[in-house]
Amino acid sequence: MNRDHFFFHDLSRFPIVTAKHGGAPAGYSASWIREMEMLVDNPQSFVIVMPDMRMEAGHDDRKAMIDWQTRNMQRLKARCRAFIAVEREPDALNRIRQRGEKMARAFGMPFLAVATSAEALQCARELLGHSGPSGFVVD
Repeated sequence: MNRDHFFFHDLSRFPIVTAKHGGAPAGYSASWIREMEMLVDNPQSFVIVMPDMRMEAGHDDRKAMIDWQTRNMQRLKARCRAFIAVEREPDALNRIRQRGEKMARAFGMPFLAVATSAEALQCARELLGHSGPSGFVVD
């Protein structure tokens, strides 16, 4: 998997994948879907961290991405250990956590929310099995 083929997903810490959709132009869902196809076709498990939940995709892009996720949920669950959202604002964090609980029940995979990027990385490492007896392995 060539990291240079990814624009909307940062693979610099793979298998921790950071979504970077902020400021994406209308119509970006086709590229996002292509990148997701490469991620689920790769044999290694990963976690997706979404650092900015406030960046909303346009209606058509959001619909296309949700449609892809729904159609490919089995493939996604086979590779993706979890989605982790980062939200600093306490009320918004609670709303995202409640929504994540519903999504986790509906899709059978973790949709988590934490307050900081450091917590997201710690959680991702744990989900990927990168922890040892003295704590988390830090690259």
